[in-house]
Amino acid sequence: MMAKYRLTYENYLDKVYGAWLGKSIAGTIGAPFEGRKELFDYEYDPRAIKEMLPNDDLDLQVLWLHVLEQKGVYFTSMDLADAFYERYPFVPGEYAWFKKNYNRGIYPPVSGAFNNRYYINGMGCPIRSEIWACVAPGNPELAAEFAGRDGMLDHEGDSIYAEQYLAAVEAMAFVEDDLMKLLRDGMVYLPEGTRIRRLVEDTMAWSSQDLTWQQVRSRIIRDYGHPDCTNLYQNIGFTLVCLFYGKGDFLETTMIALNCGFDTDCSCATAGALLGIIYGADRLIEKHSFYDTSYKLDVKVTRRSNQLSDLAEDTCVAGLTIMRELNGAIEITGQPSELGSIPANKPQPSIVLSVDYQGIPVVGWSESKTIAIGLSNETEFVAVDQLTVDLPHGWRSDWISQHIVLQPGEFKSVTLTVSVPEQVSYLSEKNLLTAEFGGASFVFGLNGAQVWKVFGPFWENHIELPRTELGEWYYGAFKGTRDEIADLTRQFHLNTKADATKDYRRLVDPQDYRLVNVTEDLFSVSDLIGFQGPCVVYAEREIELPEDREVNIIFGHTEAYRLWINDQLISETDHHDWWTAENRHHSEAKLRQGRNKIVLQAIRRGRHADYSLIFTELGQSFPHHITDLGSWISL
Repeated sequence: MMAKYRLTYENYLDKVYGAWLGKSIAGTIGAPFEGRKELFDYEYDPRAIKEMLPNDDLDLQVLWLHVLEQKGVYFTSMDLADAFYERYPFVPGEYAWFKKNYNRGIYPPVSGAFNNRYYINGMGCPIRSEIWACVAPGNPELAAEFAGRDGMLDHEGDSIYAEQYLAAVEAMAFVEDDLMKLLRDGMVYLPEGTRIRRLVEDTMAWSSQDLTWQQVRSRIIRDYGHPDCTNLYQNIGFTLVCLFYGKGDFLETTMIALNCGFDTDCSCATAGALLGIIYGADRLIEKHSFYDTSYKLDVKVTRRSNQLSDLAEDTCVAGLTIMRELNGAIEITGQPSELGSIPANKPQPSIVLSVDYQGIPVVGWSESKTIAIGLSNETEFVAVDQLTVDLPHGWRSDWISQHIVLQPGEFKSVTLTVSVPEQVSYLSEKNLLTAEFGGASFVFGLNGAQVWKVFGPFWENHIELPRTELGEWYYGAFKGTRDEIADLTRQFHLNTKADATKDYRRLVDPQDYRLVNVTEDLFSVSDLIGFQGPCVVYAEREIELPEDREVNIIFGHTEAYRLWINDQLISETDHHDWWTAENRHHSEAKLRQGRNKIVLQAIRRGRHADYSLIFTELGQSFPHHITDLGSWISL
């Protein structure tokens, strides 16, 4: 089959170099403003790029290139996940939740979706799109497929679609220089009806009207805005705005992206990379007096140099190997004879085991969880064996080992139910199970729920009434104007009141509680009790540590609360907030060897009250989550 497109190697290399040069320069311009949400009016100043800054936008793509060089053309999401976990020490936002899931045996695609409610629509994966375009030039479908393997590590849904969209657009930019056509045609990789598709459609429509870019920015914030500076929607919108209104000029485009604010290193870098592919490095260097700025890495890999030109050559080596194996859409002519290659051997056929959690990967105390073990025979031989599943100590299963026959190419799904019986007195959050069949072994995780002992609810009437005698009406206690009396009476009848300043612990009956399995770090008062209305609830949990340990505590909340650890008040507030995974930070909290009691006084005054509690290792900047905690169950 004849290739649809042709490029000379010289042109291919120039465009890959342009991608990395454009991303690095534009990202460095935007980096110091990351997180600022104002509307700016800066003009370009060459001093902004006097020193390149490390940026996860590029860091992880260098890591993905390393994976390609080690694992080859037929890399998998697990190859990326292994490298991400082992070689990338920086864990802001969704990266931390991916690593927590991975450490507990929760792997892609579940690692990006589970327990990641705040960051699931973050910019963490759309910013990693260029590598997949650069190794699949002229083949948007292949670039999008690669991007999907990447994005599922730490995201789900629209963020993955956005990375696939950008990768497809950038892959076509190697053979098409009409920017507006690229952005329109790439929309086939955004599923109909998704919010990210509507954002792109709306932004394109607004940008084609007689509006300034500032007015389009305002509409994006109005319809798609989010307080998190790294949220996907507004930043993809800003990236499109700067490309529409920058009219193909690299510096004008970059400065519009910066002046839009929010996640400026990402929007600037993505736009800069796309223009870099279209124009190539030679044109950027000639027109703007750019130079090979080099790059800095936080990722733990060693490259032959820190020059972007060398990174571009290494990227082309991977792209040429992929072209020969998978990418028939393009032909690269004039390849230097001394170029190397990345591994291109297909994986040896084997028995492959997998797990379908049939929902979230969690089981609670005194609960059962049904899962399905997938068995795939990719060999040419019939496989006959018993499937065994080893469980954590004390757990039970309805599975009875039996011989299973798998024909070559056949897939079977075996359903079983695992249970945590009431006799289990300690439920770890990290639980690894091992499935074995036909010489294959697969270790996967099933999280144990956090087990909280819940007391309450406690609440107040809107007015304290005096004691009345039998037959005596109480309405005389309501004083004030006619409207004030109506308000007091109806509030008394229809509502309760939660007093955030009051400590109700003296009213707690230690025998009057319910045990609640909390499945994620984020939970609501409504998850703890069935009572509807304003109230105060006490949730108590005992965790155990093998030694004394200092930890950081990250607490998220929408409502007032008090938090005690071992009877010491650690954190409290009486104000409302928008829940984030990181509302409050408390460093160097001391946990002791053995059992530690956590008590949360949760207050619900409005319709919702959400909380989350995370323990992390010590560290000043985005420390890793602690994953080996559990709950003592004391009846």
